Amino acid sequence: MNPRALKMIEAALHPLIKKGRRVERIKLVVSSDAPISTLPFVQTRFGSVRVAPDGLVRKGLAYLMEEPGLPGRGFAWVFQAPTPKVER
Repeated sequence: MNPRALKMIEAALHPLIKKGRRVERIKLVVSSDAPISTLPFVQTRFGSVRVAPDGLVRKGLAYLMEEPGLPGRGFAWVFQAPTPKVER
């Protein structure tokens, strides 16, 4: 796995873990076209995160989402593409 991608995942995961969210309940949602989508799990310093490919997510975007069940749901962008500027 790309070390830069792993670093970005861990940076996004850290605030969720710090808030008391359990890594076992968090999934990494990625594009179905992304190379990482072929992996079942990504091993981070916090533990294993399940990879969940999604055909509706554009390639280049990724986010962490906690499984439902607890009040408030953990969410963090791993990578969010910049929004294009619209000139008026």
